[in-house]
Amino acid sequence: MGSRLKSVGMRLIRHKYLWTIVAFIVLVGFVDSNSLWRLYEMRRENAQLREQIKQYEQLYHDDTRELYQLQHSQQAIEGVARVKLYMKRTDEDVYVIE
Repeated sequence: MGSRLKSVGMRLIRHKYLWTIVAFIVLVGFVDSNSLWRLYEMRRENAQLREQIKQYEQLYHDDTRELYQLQHSQQAIEGVARVKLYMKRTDEDVYVIE
């Protein structure tokens, strides 16, 4: 049993460069703070944040257009008052169906 354990140990020692390379790959790939896994996660998060930026830019564009219309059009003001605030004229009845 002892000689078998010794022969396995010698095989492992013979391949010390292989074990060094494997340890380096594990260290750089997963353990290090600048690992390849962390780089992958940061790129994925960056892509998600870029999508959010596009969404917010679109919202900003829509809101800017609506604000311009509200500042320059009486009909736009009346439309917002009727739809969002449920306001009505004196001779109208408004029914809200949900």
